[in-house]
Amino acid sequence: MAIHDQNYTRYDGVLRESGAWWVIARTSLRTYLSFLRTKLILLGLWAVGPGIAIFLVILEYAVSGQVAKFTEPAPPSGNHIVYFIQAQAFSLAVLYAASGCGVISEDLRYRTFQLFFSKPISRPDYALGKYLGLFLLGSLVTVIPALIVGGLRIAFYLQNEFLKDVVGQIAIGIGLSFALNAIVTAIVVGLSSLTPRTGYVVLSWIGVVIVPLIMSGIVAVATGGADWAHLWSLTGNILVASKHLLTEETFDAPIWVSYVIPAVVTGLGIASMARRISKLEGVA
Repeated sequence: MAIHDQNYTRYDGVLRESGAWWVIARTSLRTYLSFLRTKLILLGLWAVGPGIAIFLVILEYAVSGQVAKFTEPAPPSGNHIVYFIQAQAFSLAVLYAASGCGVISEDLRYRTFQLFFSKPISRPDYALGKYLGLFLLGSLVTVIPALIVGGLRIAFYLQNEFLKDVVGQIAIGIGLSFALNAIVTAIVVGLSSLTPRTGYVVLSWIGVVIVPLIMSGIVAVATGGADWAHLWSLTGNILVASKHLLTEETFDAPIWVSYVIPAVVTGLGIASMARRISKLEGVA
């Protein structure tokens, strides 16, 4: 099949039945990890995020053991997991700003999508592969640390009467890590689909993270710290949802909003990617 600078001949043969999306995802992840900046950022994020979390788990177990000698034993708090999820959100923001924003835009800019579609693959293969490749990168600072820290916490409470409570908290925490990664990945691929200029995508992503946080702070000051202020930012919605699932804290704002907003944003990101890929000419 001939590939030209501006266009190429449509592939009319048999499409690959399965596995193309995984090849794209694996190749994308390998490309991300080949950059020195990605390795350095991952090292720093692991030192700050999971490293501190492991220290806090050890400290929590030690303190709870001492407190139990003088007071009635109580189930461990889920607040540790709530703040761990928040740390993951900021880790994702930094990691994707450094290495993930070119997931679609670089293919558009350098027209490397023509190379992908010179093979017998379909649009869904390309979309799923690109999304999954970025998701796997994000898992290095979300899902995998959650599994490691959660496993350590369960190991400490293995002979404790509150093991069931801890396992439930860890399961919810891992689910939240997975959901957080899926949401943020969808936002980034959506932004990356809007322009072939990766720099613009990075600026847009920083704006998506920073501007709502500023607005949330302004609303918090104006309302005296009302829970409504959290709903102005993605991290705020994640905070409210995680506290709702992991603690007994009550809120003066409707909880369902903190679930709807991330779902809508995720849908917009996926729709943006789908729209861009559907407009690629000459693609099977």
